[in-house]
Amino acid sequence: MQRFDPWPAALRPRRHAGLRLSAALAVLALVACATQAPAPSGATSSATTAPGGSASAAPLANAGGTPGVATPKSGVARVAAPSEVRTRNAVFKLANFDELPGWQQDDLRAGWGAFRHSCEVLQKRDEWRDICDASRRVPAADTTAMRGFFESRFSLLRILNTDASREGDITGYFEPLLEGQRQRSAVYNVPVLGVPRDLYTLDWSQVPKAQRRGVVAVRPEGHQLVALPAPQAGSYAMDLRRFELDDRDRRLRVRLTGSGASARAEPYYTRAELEALNLPQDIGAPVIAWVNDGLALYAMQVQGSGRIRLPDGSILRVQYAEQNGHPFKPLRVAAVQGTKVVTRGTGAAAEQPQEFVLEDEVAADDDSPVVTRGKAVPAAAPRGGASDSLVDQLLGGAKPARGAAAAAAPAAKPPARVTQGRLVADPSYVFFKPVADRPASEGPQGALGVPLTAGRSVAVDPRVTPLGYPVFLSAPAPSGSAIQVQRLVFAQDTGGAIRGAVRADYFWGFGSEAGQNARSTKHRGQMWVLLPTAEAKRLSSSRIVTRGVGVAADSEEGQCLVADGEFCSEVD
Repeated sequence: MQRFDPWPAALRPRRHAGLRLSAALAVLALVACATQAPAPSGATSSATTAPGGSASAAPLANAGGTPGVATPKSGVARVAAPSEVRTRNAVFKLANFDELPGWQQDDLRAGWGAFRHSCEVLQKRDEWRDICDASRRVPAADTTAMRGFFESRFSLLRILNTDASREGDITGYFEPLLEGQRQRSAVYNVPVLGVPRDLYTLDWSQVPKAQRRGVVAVRPEGHQLVALPAPQAGSYAMDLRRFELDDRDRRLRVRLTGSGASARAEPYYTRAELEALNLPQDIGAPVIAWVNDGLALYAMQVQGSGRIRLPDGSILRVQYAEQNGHPFKPLRVAAVQGTKVVTRGTGAAAEQPQEFVLEDEVAADDDSPVVTRGKAVPAAAPRGGASDSLVDQLLGGAKPARGAAAAAAPAAKPPARVTQGRLVADPSYVFFKPVADRPASEGPQGALGVPLTAGRSVAVDPRVTPLGYPVFLSAPAPSGSAIQVQRLVFAQDTGGAIRGAVRADYFWGFGSEAGQNARSTKHRGQMWVLLPTAEAKRLSSSRIVTRGVGVAADSEEGQCLVADGEFCSEVD
């Protein structure tokens, strides 16, 4: 989303304490030795016979014949006995690639570019350097080689909810097109705002734990606030009891008021408070563009980014820059079917700006795309290489006509003042930034910092699924299609509404057809994460509780599967 990056570079904690795996995995291996079930008749046992006749267990999969790892002829490493690793937010169960529905059928060539995008960021980490380097030598047209690459270099963990259930919500999102211009006019009078100059942030995890439920003194340094041990000249009093201390996004959004003894750091304005101000002057926010529809702007805020067509036909790209710090309580918004003819196959220029209504104002049988997601950064269709058959089939053809009467009489929009008044029920508000010099085939960056790929990028909860990592997703097909969404995708984005263990938001691409499919993606699905085996071996288990295995009485569940110090970190 950010789209919505809860850790800008200046605030990212660099502590690498937290969730570690290797000791837990070692314990799992010992348990496997003691509890391994006999292999079925005719099957190859996953244990080997050690000198002296005892069976040694096979821990997680990895490449290169690591000692203790059994690798069947399929290339799928097997685990001797079911074992689980638990964090505060999820349970991870060791699995085999041959358990994945549709794994052998997935055309991995269509997602290889998305994987290489992830490597642009992950290759800086020790456990990923060799993997990303080896990926450069995999033939770009050889899906069998790609499948063997993943099977040999990654351990597969099924993601479960904290109650050990397997299914969760899978939704979809897209990148909308709006109509706007650079100057304000009687028609184009809704501002697309940049980050206000009066918005400050405080990383609450830097406040001593004993003071997190009281009043602290803070001082501005640029647009960041620093907690002080005691009040001093020029400091502001900040009552942390007025804020929600969210472990996903630790930045509190603040405005400064008063001076001297009355100087206060207050929660930033809600949407309702912002709408009551004289925007943009009262908050000192730059205006990126003016659009003609406040509801369309809201739809773009929910999606986290979009494109604005200007009067000369050029396209202005915008993406998430910041948020006002209030909880995301989205209203469901539907795109109205227009009467303009859309010519397919010529990119953004063929699309028409979309109009939106609140969903309860749409007829029950209307198939307009509904915006449902959190603060996300949409992305682009794949750049060259193999096409993605799922996206091609769902986005490439004309939809059945809804009838001449429907085309001639699209749904009427309610008065703008009525709609605008209802939007204040959602207190959150997204500010944008322009994106320059990006090809039309590429979307804005996701939270990982790389362009997303239609049909192969997903938004996830980074406390559960590490950003950049491969994820296998199995979910029912969108309405009206027989194609199953069973494929390897990549966790390259986050979102305000994307929270929980088995939870993903599937990126469909740009425009009205993508929005149509995003609306249809509201299903229950299952997820698996691919963890580099070297990482699984390296990490310790100091913050992991392993089910069925004795652990120290003072052990504590961490919140991150991978505490990378950038997208997920443990809080003291």
